[in-house]
Amino acid sequence: MKWTYLEGIFMDSDDIRMQLPKAAKKFEKVNASFKKIMIETKQNPNVISTCKIEGRLEGLQNLSKELDQCQKKLSDYLERKRCLFPRFFFIS
Repeated sequence: MKWTYLEGIFMDSDDIRMQLPKAAKKFEKVNASFKKIMIETKQNPNVISTCKIEGRLEGLQNLSKELDQCQKKLSDYLERKRCLFPRFFFIS
C-alpha cells in the first residue's frame, strides 16, 4: 500500500520534509485523514456498514490520488538527485 511506504519517508525523514515541504504537508493531511478512517473502522469493524458510510468511497479515492501526487513528487526529487550523483543509480 502506498500509504505504508510513504509514511516512513515523509514522517521520519527530516531531509525529505525540508526538500519537499508542500508534498510533506499534503502527506500529513492524508495521513491524518487515513488514520481517522482507521479509528472509525476499528470502532465499527463491520465491513458492510463501514463501507456504506456516505462519501467513504470518494474520500478513499481522493486520498489515493493525493498519495499518488506525493509519490510522484518524491520520485521526481529522487530522480533529480540520481542525475546529480550518478552513484545513486547503483544504490537504488
